[in-house]
Amino acid sequence: MAISSACHVTVSGGFCHGRVTTRRSWALRRGRGRYTLPLVTATLELLAIREIAHAFLVADHPADVYQFALDRVTPILGAAFSLVMQIGEDGQILHPVAQHEWPGRHRDWIGALRVRVGDGPSGVAVAERRVVEVPDLFADPSLEAWYPVADELGFRSIIAAPLIGAEGPVGAIAFYFSLPTPVSDEQRALVRLVADQLAATADKSSLIDALRRSNAALAEANRALEHDARVADAARRLHNRLLQRLTRQVHVALSSGDDALSWTAGQRVDAHTGLVPWNLLARGRLTAEVAHTIAEIETGTRQPAITDVDARAPLLLALHAWRTLCPTATITHGEPTVLLPTIRSDAQWVERLLFLLLGQVLVLQTGAQPIHLDIELGRGFVAHRVLWFGRPLPELVADVSALVDATDAPMTTVPLVPQTTALDLVLLVSMVRRLGGDIQRDAPSADGDEQGATVVFPVEDRVI
Repeated sequence: MAISSACHVTVSGGFCHGRVTTRRSWALRRGRGRYTLPLVTATLELLAIREIAHAFLVADHPADVYQFALDRVTPILGAAFSLVMQIGEDGQILHPVAQHEWPGRHRDWIGALRVRVGDGPSGVAVAERRVVEVPDLFADPSLEAWYPVADELGFRSIIAAPLIGAEGPVGAIAFYFSLPTPVSDEQRALVRLVADQLAATADKSSLIDALRRSNAALAEANRALEHDARVADAARRLHNRLLQRLTRQVHVALSSGDDALSWTAGQRVDAHTGLVPWNLLARGRLTAEVAHTIAEIETGTRQPAITDVDARAPLLLALHAWRTLCPTATITHGEPTVLLPTIRSDAQWVERLLFLLLGQVLVLQTGAQPIHLDIELGRGFVAHRVLWFGRPLPELVADVSALVDATDAPMTTVPLVPQTTALDLVLLVSMVRRLGGDIQRDAPSADGDEQGATVVFPVEDRVI
Protein backbone atom coordinates (compact mmCIF):
# COMPACT_ATOMS: atom_id res chain seq x y z
CA MET A 1 0.00 0.00 0.00
CA ALA A 2 1.04 3.61 -0.31
CA ILE A 3 2.17 5.07 2.96
CA SER A 4 -0.59 7.17 4.49
CA SER A 5 1.73 9.87 5.73
CA ALA A 6 4.49 11.77 4.07
CA CYS A 7 7.70 13.36 5.23
CA HIS A 8 9.04 16.86 4.51
CA VAL A 9 12.74 16.06 4.35
CA THR A 10 15.84 18.13 3.84
CA VAL A 11 18.83 16.19 2.52
CA SER A 12 22.20 17.63 3.50
CA GLY A 13 25.56 16.04 4.16
CA GLY A 14 24.11 12.57 3.68
CA PHE A 15 21.55 12.95 6.53
CA CYS A 16 17.79 13.38 6.36
CA HIS A 17 15.88 15.72 8.64
CA GLY A 18 12.14 16.12 8.39
CA ARG A 19 8.65 16.07 9.81
CA VAL A 20 5.70 13.84 9.09
CA THR A 21 2.72 15.31 7.20
CA THR A 22 -0.54 13.83 6.05
CA ARG A 23 -0.21 14.73 2.41
CA ARG A 24 -0.31 11.67 0.22
CA SER A 25 1.33 12.76 -3.00
CA TRP A 26 4.39 14.91 -2.61
CA ALA A 27 7.83 15.63 -3.96
CA LEU A 28 10.87 17.43 -2.61
CA ARG A 29 12.90 19.71 -4.82
CA ARG A 30 16.35 21.04 -4.09
CA GLY A 31 18.10 22.78 -6.94
CA ARG A 32 17.62 20.62 -10.00
CA GLY A 33 17.23 17.35 -8.06
CA ARG A 34 13.89 15.69 -7.39
CA TYR A 35 13.37 13.29 -4.44
CA THR A 36 10.18 11.23 -4.39
CA LEU A 37 8.40 9.73 -1.36
CA PRO A 38 9.65 6.11 -1.85
CA LEU A 39 13.25 7.35 -1.81
CA VAL A 40 12.73 9.32 1.40
CA THR A 41 10.92 6.41 3.05
CA ALA A 42 13.67 3.99 2.06
CA THR A 43 16.25 6.37 3.50
CA LEU A 44 14.38 6.62 6.80
CA GLU A 45 13.99 2.85 6.96
CA LEU A 46 17.72 2.40 6.30
CA LEU A 47 18.58 4.87 9.06
CA ALA A 48 16.21 3.13 11.48
CA ILE A 49 17.67 -0.30 10.74
CA ARG A 50 21.20 1.07 11.13
CA GLU A 51 20.35 2.67 14.49
CA ILE A 52 18.68 -0.51 15.74
CA ALA A 53 21.75 -2.53 14.74
CA HIS A 54 23.95 -0.09 16.64
CA ALA A 55 21.68 -0.33 19.69
CA PHE A 56 21.93 -4.14 19.45
CA LEU A 57 25.71 -3.89 19.76
CA VAL A 58 25.89 -1.49 22.70
CA ALA A 59 22.73 -2.15 24.77
CA ASP A 60 23.05 -3.99 28.09
CA HIS A 61 19.45 -5.25 28.18
CA PRO A 62 17.17 -6.46 25.36
CA ALA A 63 14.31 -4.24 26.59
CA ASP A 64 16.43 -1.19 25.67
CA VAL A 65 16.69 -2.40 22.06
CA TYR A 66 12.97 -3.27 21.95
CA GLN A 67 12.01 0.22 23.04
CA PHE A 68 14.50 1.85 20.68
CA ALA A 69 13.16 -0.16 17.72
CA LEU A 70 9.52 0.70 18.46
CA ASP A 71 10.32 4.41 18.78
CA ARG A 72 12.07 4.42 15.39
CA VAL A 73 9.87 2.11 13.31
CA THR A 74 6.34 2.95 14.52
CA PRO A 75 6.29 6.48 12.95
CA ILE A 76 7.76 5.15 9.68
CA LEU A 77 4.92 2.63 9.37
CA GLY A 78 2.35 5.25 10.30
CA ALA A 79 1.03 3.09 13.19
CA ALA A 80 -0.82 4.66 16.12
CA PHE A 81 1.01 2.58 18.73
CA SER A 82 3.04 -0.62 19.03
CA LEU A 83 4.03 -3.35 21.44
CA VAL A 84 6.72 -6.00 21.96
CA MET A 85 5.69 -9.09 23.90
CA GLN A 86 7.85 -11.89 25.25
CA ILE A 87 7.01 -15.54 25.98
CA GLY A 88 7.00 -16.42 29.68
CA GLU A 89 8.80 -19.37 31.25
CA ASP A 90 5.75 -21.60 30.72
CA GLY A 91 6.04 -21.09 26.94
CA GLN A 92 2.30 -20.38 26.64
CA ILE A 93 1.72 -16.77 27.72
CA LEU A 94 2.95 -13.53 26.11
CA HIS A 95 3.52 -10.48 28.30
CA PRO A 96 4.55 -6.93 27.23
CA VAL A 97 8.15 -5.78 27.64
CA ALA A 98 8.12 -2.53 25.58
CA GLN A 99 5.51 -0.16 24.09
CA HIS A 100 5.32 2.99 21.99
CA GLU A 101 2.50 5.53 22.32
CA TRP A 102 0.16 3.09 24.03
CA PRO A 103 -3.15 4.94 24.73
CA GLY A 104 -2.53 7.06 27.81
CA ARG A 105 -5.63 6.15 29.80
CA HIS A 106 -4.79 2.46 29.46
CA ARG A 107 -1.05 2.72 30.03
CA ASP A 108 -1.25 1.93 33.75
CA TRP A 109 -2.59 -1.59 33.20
CA ILE A 110 -0.39 -2.56 30.26
CA GLY A 111 1.84 -4.54 32.61
CA ALA A 112 -1.11 -6.82 33.40
CA LEU A 113 -1.79 -7.58 29.72
CA ARG A 114 -1.47 -11.27 28.85
CA VAL A 115 -2.00 -13.00 25.49
CA ARG A 116 -2.05 -16.77 25.09
CA VAL A 117 0.07 -18.27 22.30
CA GLY A 118 -2.30 -19.06 19.43
CA ASP A 119 -4.87 -16.45 20.52
CA GLY A 120 -5.25 -13.17 18.61
CA PRO A 121 -2.91 -11.85 15.88
CA SER A 122 0.19 -11.78 18.10
CA GLY A 123 -0.49 -15.23 19.56
CA VAL A 124 -1.14 -16.69 16.09
CA ALA A 125 2.06 -15.09 14.75
CA VAL A 126 4.06 -16.87 17.48
CA ALA A 127 2.22 -20.18 17.19
CA GLU A 128 2.45 -20.35 13.37
CA ARG A 129 5.78 -18.52 13.04
CA ARG A 130 4.55 -16.11 10.37
CA VAL A 131 3.60 -12.47 9.91
CA VAL A 132 -0.11 -11.96 10.60
CA GLU A 133 -1.89 -9.04 8.91
CA VAL A 134 -5.36 -7.78 9.79
CA PRO A 135 -6.29 -4.96 7.34
CA ASP A 136 -9.65 -4.35 9.07
CA LEU A 137 -10.32 -6.03 12.39
CA PHE A 138 -14.08 -5.35 12.31
CA ALA A 139 -14.36 -7.00 8.89
CA ASP A 140 -13.08 -10.34 10.27
CA PRO A 141 -15.80 -12.31 12.15
CA SER A 142 -13.18 -14.73 13.53
CA LEU A 143 -11.76 -11.87 15.63
CA GLU A 144 -15.09 -10.84 17.15
CA ALA A 145 -13.74 -11.43 20.65
CA TRP A 146 -11.25 -8.61 20.04
CA TYR A 147 -13.89 -6.04 19.00
CA PRO A 148 -14.37 -4.60 22.54
CA VAL A 149 -10.59 -4.33 23.00
CA ALA A 150 -10.18 -2.58 19.64
CA ASP A 151 -12.99 -0.17 20.47
CA GLU A 152 -11.47 0.61 23.86
CA LEU A 153 -7.93 1.15 22.57
CA GLY A 154 -8.92 2.77 19.28
CA PHE A 155 -7.34 0.57 16.60
CA ARG A 156 -8.73 -1.07 13.45
CA SER A 157 -5.74 -2.72 11.82
CA ILE A 158 -2.83 -4.86 13.07
CA ILE A 159 0.38 -6.34 11.74
CA ALA A 160 2.18 -8.80 14.06
CA ALA A 161 5.42 -10.68 13.47
CA PRO A 162 7.04 -13.41 15.60
CA LEU A 163 10.49 -13.01 17.14
CA ILE A 164 12.16 -16.31 16.26
CA GLY A 165 15.49 -16.98 17.95
CA ALA A 166 17.95 -19.82 17.60
CA GLU A 167 15.84 -22.10 19.81
CA GLY A 168 12.40 -21.07 18.56
CA PRO A 169 9.91 -18.22 19.09
CA VAL A 170 10.72 -15.86 21.95
CA GLY A 171 7.98 -13.28 21.49
CA ALA A 172 6.16 -11.02 19.03
CA ILE A 173 6.12 -7.43 17.79
CA ALA A 174 2.78 -5.83 16.85
CA PHE A 175 1.84 -2.50 15.26
CA TYR A 176 -1.68 -1.08 15.64
CA PHE A 177 -3.29 1.37 13.17
CA SER A 178 -6.22 3.62 13.97
CA LEU A 179 -7.73 3.18 10.48
CA PRO A 180 -8.20 0.15 8.21
CA THR A 181 -4.73 -0.15 6.64
CA PRO A 182 -3.56 -2.70 4.10
CA VAL A 183 0.17 -3.50 4.35
CA SER A 184 2.60 -2.88 1.49
CA ASP A 185 5.45 -5.20 0.57
CA GLU A 186 7.94 -2.62 1.81
CA GLN A 187 6.24 -2.34 5.21
CA ARG A 188 6.01 -6.11 5.52
CA ALA A 189 9.72 -6.47 4.75
CA LEU A 190 10.58 -3.77 7.29
CA VAL A 191 8.54 -5.48 10.04
CA ARG A 192 10.18 -8.82 9.29
CA LEU A 193 13.65 -7.27 9.38
CA VAL A 194 13.00 -5.52 12.69
CA ALA A 195 11.53 -8.72 14.16
CA ASP A 196 14.69 -10.61 13.15
CA GLN A 197 16.84 -7.93 14.78
CA LEU A 198 14.88 -8.11 18.02
CA ALA A 199 15.04 -11.94 18.02
CA ALA A 200 18.82 -11.70 17.62
CA THR A 201 18.84 -9.29 20.56
CA ALA A 202 16.98 -11.82 22.71
CA ASP A 203 19.46 -14.55 21.70
CA LYS A 204 22.38 -12.31 22.53
CA SER A 205 20.90 -11.54 25.95
CA SER A 206 20.29 -15.22 26.63
CA LEU A 207 23.87 -16.10 25.70
CA ILE A 208 25.26 -13.31 27.86
CA ASP A 209 23.15 -14.45 30.83
CA ALA A 210 24.28 -18.04 30.34
CA LEU A 211 27.90 -16.87 30.14
CA ARG A 212 27.53 -14.87 33.34
CA ARG A 213 26.00 -17.85 35.14
CA SER A 214 28.77 -20.12 33.85
CA ASN A 215 31.43 -17.65 34.97
CA ALA A 216 29.83 -17.37 38.40
CA ALA A 217 29.61 -21.16 38.72
CA LEU A 218 33.22 -21.50 37.56
CA ALA A 219 34.39 -18.91 40.08
CA GLU A 220 32.50 -20.72 42.86
CA ALA A 221 33.98 -24.07 41.77
CA ASN A 222 37.47 -22.55 41.78
CA ARG A 223 36.93 -21.20 45.28
CA ALA A 224 35.74 -24.63 46.43
CA LEU A 225 38.75 -26.33 44.82
CA GLU A 226 41.13 -23.85 46.41
CA HIS A 227 39.48 -24.44 49.80
CA ASP A 228 39.71 -28.24 49.38
CA ALA A 229 43.34 -27.91 48.34
CA ARG A 230 44.13 -25.85 51.43
CA VAL A 231 42.32 -28.34 53.69
CA ALA A 232 44.06 -31.30 52.05
CA ASP A 233 47.44 -29.62 52.34
CA ALA A 234 46.86 -28.82 56.01
CA ALA A 235 45.70 -32.39 56.69
CA ARG A 236 48.73 -33.77 54.86
CA ARG A 237 51.14 -31.64 56.88
CA LEU A 238 49.37 -32.60 60.10
CA HIS A 239 49.41 -36.25 59.13
CA ASN A 240 53.14 -36.14 58.42
CA ARG A 241 53.77 -34.31 61.69
CA LEU A 242 51.88 -37.00 63.60
CA LEU A 243 53.74 -39.85 61.92
CA GLN A 244 57.11 -38.17 62.62
CA ARG A 245 56.28 -37.97 66.33
CA LEU A 246 55.11 -41.57 66.43
CA THR A 247 58.26 -42.72 64.62
CA ARG A 248 60.43 -40.76 67.04
CA GLN A 249 58.70 -42.34 70.05
CA VAL A 250 59.08 -45.87 68.71
CA HIS A 251 62.76 -45.19 67.93
CA VAL A 252 63.34 -43.90 71.48
CA ALA A 253 61.62 -46.94 72.94
CA LEU A 254 63.72 -49.32 70.81
CA SER A 255 66.94 -47.51 71.74
CA SER A 256 66.14 -47.78 75.46
CA GLY A 257 65.49 -51.53 75.23
CA ASP A 258 62.02 -51.18 76.72
CA ASP A 259 60.61 -54.68 77.04
CA ALA A 260 57.11 -53.26 76.46
CA LEU A 261 57.84 -53.49 72.75
CA SER A 262 57.98 -57.27 72.98
CA TRP A 263 54.60 -57.66 74.67
CA THR A 264 52.20 -59.91 72.85
CA ALA A 265 48.83 -61.35 73.80
CA GLY A 266 49.11 -63.71 76.77
CA GLN A 267 52.64 -62.65 77.85
CA ARG A 268 51.74 -59.87 80.29
CA VAL A 269 48.39 -58.80 81.79
CA ASP A 270 47.86 -55.48 83.52
CA ALA A 271 46.79 -56.02 87.15
CA HIS A 272 44.51 -52.94 87.13
CA THR A 273 42.44 -53.47 83.97
CA GLY A 274 42.97 -57.15 83.30
CA LEU A 275 43.78 -56.25 79.67
CA VAL A 276 46.84 -57.08 77.61
CA PRO A 277 48.85 -53.99 76.56
CA TRP A 278 49.02 -53.97 72.79
CA ASN A 279 52.25 -54.22 70.84
CA LEU A 280 53.54 -50.67 70.32
CA LEU A 281 54.70 -51.21 66.75
CA ALA A 282 51.24 -52.42 65.78
CA ARG A 283 49.76 -49.44 67.62
CA GLY A 284 51.96 -47.07 65.64
CA ARG A 285 50.72 -48.56 62.37
CA LEU A 286 47.07 -48.31 63.53
CA THR A 287 47.53 -44.70 64.62
CA ALA A 288 48.90 -43.87 61.19
CA GLU A 289 45.87 -45.55 59.57
CA VAL A 290 43.47 -43.63 61.81
CA ALA A 291 45.19 -40.32 61.05
CA HIS A 292 44.96 -41.10 57.33
CA THR A 293 41.24 -41.93 57.64
CA ILE A 294 40.57 -38.66 59.48
CA ALA A 295 42.36 -36.72 56.75
CA GLU A 296 40.28 -38.46 54.05
CA ILE A 297 36.99 -37.74 55.84
CA GLU A 298 37.83 -34.12 56.57
CA THR A 299 38.93 -33.46 52.97
CA GLY A 300 35.92 -35.30 51.50
CA THR A 301 37.93 -37.98 49.67
CA ARG A 302 36.16 -40.66 51.71
CA GLN A 303 32.36 -40.45 51.61
CA PRO A 304 29.72 -42.58 53.35
CA ALA A 305 27.43 -44.86 51.33
CA ILE A 306 24.01 -43.74 52.57
CA THR A 307 21.31 -46.45 52.79
CA ASP A 308 18.52 -47.49 55.14
CA VAL A 309 20.24 -48.88 58.24
CA ASP A 310 18.79 -50.88 61.11
CA ALA A 311 19.73 -48.71 64.10
CA ARG A 312 20.32 -51.74 66.37
CA ALA A 313 22.43 -53.99 64.08
CA PRO A 314 25.69 -51.93 64.03
CA LEU A 315 25.67 -51.64 67.82
CA LEU A 316 25.35 -55.42 68.26
CA LEU A 317 28.25 -55.98 65.83
CA ALA A 318 30.48 -53.48 67.68
CA LEU A 319 29.51 -55.08 71.00
CA HIS A 320 30.37 -58.57 69.71
CA ALA A 321 33.78 -57.35 68.44
CA TRP A 322 34.74 -55.94 71.85
CA ARG A 323 33.55 -59.02 73.71
CA THR A 324 35.91 -61.02 71.49
CA LEU A 325 38.86 -58.63 71.98
CA CYS A 326 38.29 -58.12 75.72
CA PRO A 327 36.52 -61.21 77.09
CA THR A 328 37.07 -60.04 80.69
CA ALA A 329 35.17 -56.77 80.11
CA THR A 330 31.54 -56.62 81.27
CA ILE A 331 29.35 -54.95 78.64
CA THR A 332 25.57 -55.15 78.92
CA HIS A 333 22.83 -53.73 76.72
CA GLY A 334 19.16 -53.00 77.08
CA GLU A 335 16.41 -53.81 74.61
CA PRO A 336 14.41 -50.95 73.02
CA THR A 337 10.83 -50.74 74.26
CA VAL A 338 9.47 -49.57 70.86
CA LEU A 339 9.98 -50.56 67.25
CA LEU A 340 12.93 -48.55 65.96
CA PRO A 341 12.80 -46.95 62.51
CA THR A 342 15.66 -47.25 60.07
CA ILE A 343 18.13 -44.39 59.83
CA ARG A 344 19.58 -42.96 56.63
CA SER A 345 23.28 -43.65 57.16
CA ASP A 346 26.23 -45.92 56.36
CA ALA A 347 26.06 -49.20 58.30
CA GLN A 348 29.84 -49.75 58.28
CA TRP A 349 30.52 -46.19 59.45
CA VAL A 350 27.99 -46.51 62.29
CA GLU A 351 29.50 -49.82 63.40
CA ARG A 352 33.03 -48.34 63.28
CA LEU A 353 32.20 -45.23 65.29
CA LEU A 354 30.30 -47.22 67.94
CA PHE A 355 33.32 -49.56 68.13
CA LEU A 356 35.56 -46.51 68.64
CA LEU A 357 33.29 -45.15 71.37
CA LEU A 358 33.29 -48.45 73.29
CA GLY A 359 37.10 -48.56 73.00
CA GLN A 360 37.38 -45.11 74.56
CA VAL A 361 35.03 -46.10 77.37
CA LEU A 362 37.04 -49.29 78.08
CA VAL A 363 40.12 -47.13 78.61
CA LEU A 364 38.21 -44.76 80.92
CA GLN A 365 36.24 -47.26 83.05
CA THR A 366 37.18 -48.04 86.67
CA GLY A 367 38.17 -51.63 87.45
CA ALA A 368 35.66 -54.30 86.53
CA GLN A 369 32.59 -52.05 86.67
CA PRO A 370 30.11 -52.89 83.87
CA ILE A 371 29.49 -50.78 80.79
CA HIS A 372 25.82 -50.47 79.83
CA LEU A 373 24.36 -49.66 76.38
CA ASP A 374 20.86 -48.45 75.52
CA ILE A 375 19.05 -47.45 72.33
CA GLU A 376 16.35 -44.82 72.66
CA LEU A 377 13.89 -43.31 70.18
CA GLY A 378 13.22 -39.58 70.42
CA ARG A 379 11.35 -37.03 68.33
CA GLY A 380 13.11 -37.31 65.00
CA PHE A 381 16.23 -39.12 66.25
CA VAL A 382 17.63 -42.44 67.48
CA ALA A 383 20.15 -42.25 70.34
CA HIS A 384 22.82 -44.81 71.32
CA ARG A 385 23.67 -44.19 74.98
CA VAL A 386 26.68 -45.54 76.89
CA LEU A 387 26.97 -45.47 80.71
CA TRP A 388 30.08 -46.38 82.72
CA PHE A 389 31.90 -45.72 86.00
CA GLY A 390 35.27 -44.04 85.70
CA ARG A 391 36.79 -40.96 84.15
CA PRO A 392 34.72 -38.72 81.84
CA LEU A 393 35.11 -38.61 78.11
CA PRO A 394 37.63 -35.93 76.98
CA GLU A 395 36.50 -32.77 75.23
CA LEU A 396 34.79 -33.71 71.97
CA VAL A 397 36.62 -32.22 69.00
CA ALA A 398 36.87 -33.20 65.35
CA ASP A 399 40.30 -31.71 64.78
CA VAL A 400 43.47 -33.74 64.40
CA SER A 401 45.62 -30.85 65.56
CA ALA A 402 43.86 -30.88 68.96
CA LEU A 403 45.34 -34.28 69.78
CA VAL A 404 48.65 -34.28 67.92
CA ASP A 405 50.43 -33.12 71.04
CA ALA A 406 49.04 -36.14 72.90
CA THR A 407 51.49 -38.32 70.99
CA ASP A 408 54.36 -36.67 72.86
CA ALA A 409 53.37 -38.63 75.99
CA PRO A 410 55.47 -41.81 76.51
CA MET A 411 53.59 -44.65 74.87
CA THR A 412 54.76 -47.36 77.28
CA THR A 413 53.58 -45.80 80.55
CA VAL A 414 49.79 -46.28 80.19
CA PRO A 415 48.07 -49.68 79.96
CA LEU A 416 46.30 -49.65 76.59
CA VAL A 417 43.19 -51.39 75.27
CA PRO A 418 43.75 -53.38 72.06
CA GLN A 419 42.71 -51.67 68.79
CA THR A 420 42.59 -48.18 70.37
CA THR A 421 44.67 -45.07 69.70
CA ALA A 422 44.82 -41.51 70.97
CA LEU A 423 43.13 -40.34 67.75
CA ASP A 424 40.06 -42.58 68.00
CA LEU A 425 37.94 -39.87 69.60
CA VAL A 426 38.79 -37.43 66.80
CA LEU A 427 37.83 -40.02 64.16
CA LEU A 428 34.63 -40.82 66.07
CA VAL A 429 33.46 -37.19 66.15
CA SER A 430 34.44 -36.63 62.51
CA MET A 431 32.43 -39.67 61.33
CA VAL A 432 29.36 -38.84 63.41
CA ARG A 433 29.14 -35.29 62.14
CA ARG A 434 29.78 -36.27 58.52
CA LEU A 435 26.77 -38.63 58.83
CA GLY A 436 24.60 -35.73 60.03
CA GLY A 437 24.51 -36.87 63.66
CA ASP A 438 26.08 -35.65 66.87
CA ILE A 439 27.79 -36.94 70.01
CA GLN A 440 27.24 -35.46 73.45
CA ARG A 441 28.79 -35.95 76.87
CA ASP A 442 26.17 -36.45 79.59
CA ALA A 443 26.25 -34.24 82.65
CA PRO A 444 28.18 -35.98 85.49
CA SER A 445 26.18 -37.70 88.21
CA ALA A 446 25.86 -36.31 91.73
CA ASP A 447 28.72 -38.47 93.06
CA GLY A 448 30.81 -37.59 89.99
CA ASP A 449 31.68 -41.24 89.27
CA GLU A 450 29.02 -42.37 86.75
CA GLN A 451 29.68 -41.08 83.25
CA GLY A 452 27.65 -41.13 80.03
CA ALA A 453 27.87 -40.35 76.32
CA THR A 454 25.17 -40.32 73.66
CA VAL A 455 25.45 -40.66 69.87
CA VAL A 456 22.41 -39.25 68.06
CA PHE A 457 21.30 -40.01 64.49
CA PRO A 458 18.37 -38.26 62.77
CA VAL A 459 15.51 -40.33 61.32
CA GLU A 460 12.93 -39.40 58.70
CA ASP A 461 9.45 -38.41 59.84
CA ARG A 462 7.25 -41.48 59.54
CA VAL A 463 4.49 -43.37 61.32
CA ILE A 464 5.91 -46.07 63.60
